[in-house]
Amino acid sequence: MVCKYGEQVRIYNHYTDKKRLLRIKTLCDLFNDIAELHTYQQGVNVDILNQQGLTWMLRRIHIFIADMPKREERMLFESWNPACDGLLVPRIYKVSDWNQEAAALYENGTTADKASTGALRAFAYTDWMLINLKGRRPERPTAMMKDLAGRYQECLPFTASMFDRREQKGIIGFDDPAWHEACRVQAHYRDIDFNGHVTQSSYIQWMMDAHPDQFMEKHLLEEMEVIYAHELKPGSETGIWLHEAGENRISYAVRSLDGTILHAYGRARFRSISGLADAFLTLPSC
Repeated sequence: MVCKYGEQVRIYNHYTDKKRLLRIKTLCDLFNDIAELHTYQQGVNVDILNQQGLTWMLRRIHIFIADMPKREERMLFESWNPACDGLLVPRIYKVSDWNQEAAALYENGTTADKASTGALRAFAYTDWMLINLKGRRPERPTAMMKDLAGRYQECLPFTASMFDRREQKGIIGFDDPAWHEACRVQAHYRDIDFNGHVTQSSYIQWMMDAHPDQFMEKHLLEEMEVIYAHELKPGSETGIWLHEAGENRISYAVRSLDGTILHAYGRARFRSISGLADAFLTLPSC
């Protein structure tokens, strides 16, 4: 039974930004790579699901960054599925320092059921849904997926959603004058994934690109949560909206130009590089 999957990842120069830190979009793309490799071993990869008229679709991602990986570092990327929750199939990602124990646990890309000991650098909680390709409607997790999930458990310092219950349902009050359209973007071919719509990492990149360069120069992303609400097709033009609640806490919305469709929305917490870093989340006892 393949409960957890992990691989060593080298942070190449072209993965990083001006600060020589791993780009947030690339971090999310690497998450997807590890998940794909895991689903192949689980027997629930996209190709197999497509034969059953199904596909995977991401509903939510909540990312925590303790110390973003840097150029030329070697990281251990791991992923596993907690128990299914109704229509949702959760998936956790963990990024930690590569060490000799990790090399033994994951030699030649094999899986392990033991916790790695490298320093925790980043992690994420995601909710996925099985979607019926014909009706584009959610399906309940298959019996096999329910059996695969929940077999591996590890304590990570997850906190509650950055959104309240109304916001989690997509109820956002754009009449607040603090909301403003920061920029407009068009979905290009490079942004489209295997499902034929904009990939989740492109939404996150658009949200980061909505900030002026001066802001990104002086801040580091520590936490971000994005909820994906409505598919965005190739060629579509959309507006990126910002709501700044203080210097370091910002909300985002990806909306149709007429304001009738909310495609995705997010919230992020930043740290000023010039200021003192707040203590990062501590690991809870299990």
